[in-house]
Amino acid sequence: MFTPTYNRAYILPKLYESLCKQTCNDFEWLIVDDGSTDDTRELVEGWMKEGMITIRYFYQENSGKMMAHNKAVEMSKGELFMCVDSDDRLCTGDVIADSLAFWNQQHDIRGRNIAGFAAYKRMQDKSHTGEKALFFLRDVLAQHPFPHFEGEKFVTDVYIYDQIESEYQMLQFPYYVQECKYNEDGYSHNYMKLLFDNPIGFRAYHNQCVRLKKKGYVKSGICFVALSLRVGGKGLLSETANLPLTLLIFPLGVLKYFYDQYRLSRI
Repeated sequence: MFTPTYNRAYILPKLYESLCKQTCNDFEWLIVDDGSTDDTRELVEGWMKEGMITIRYFYQENSGKMMAHNKAVEMSKGELFMCVDSDDRLCTGDVIADSLAFWNQQHDIRGRNIAGFAAYKRMQDKSHTGEKALFFLRDVLAQHPFPHFEGEKFVTDVYIYDQIESEYQMLQFPYYVQECKYNEDGYSHNYMKLLFDNPIGFRAYHNQCVRLKKKGYVKSGICFVALSLRVGGKGLLSETANLPLTLLIFPLGVLKYFYDQYRLSRI
């Protein structure tokens, strides 16, 4: 189990408490601290001394969640790998036990192009988010690391998940395993700023959507054009996954570029 964190000492204890309540302790908690300046290190070191659960703590200079994810996959020792964000917590004390039981029951089909399994997330007020809690085989993730784009610190996690989905299948575990809360300092509340600060990463994601012909890929093609213009037009024609489509929707991409510039001016 992996948690990336940056200045989240104020909320990490809730996740820690939910992990300590697990009836099965056959897991390790990998915490990758992305350059926190609060007392995260001291907090985690205190928990490690308590010895309630197995915790491994790694500190890195601020490089973004995706580089933290790559680090955790590299250092992970288990078969399965799940990301639990610092503002999430496990729903019940049986999440680990029930999840491992489900996985162990799949012995007849494991290895048959299966990348892991997906369960459910819900908000802490018990409402359904529509998001999935994903348990991946660690070896599959190791083959699909997040790319690093010079000068940027973020690329959407769907960039990698789409790659895996195009090669593997995911089993479905109809069970709520995580409760989440969207905080003001989280990614969900700061999506537009992330987009404008990391145009190359988002550009790569939308280009991949076009290549994979995901639902809505024409819209992604428009975003690819707009983001290409945002980075000076580099690679607009040479790197596009679909040149005819890019040429066809270029005017729409220009309009979106100017609209995005307007939105950026109002942030």
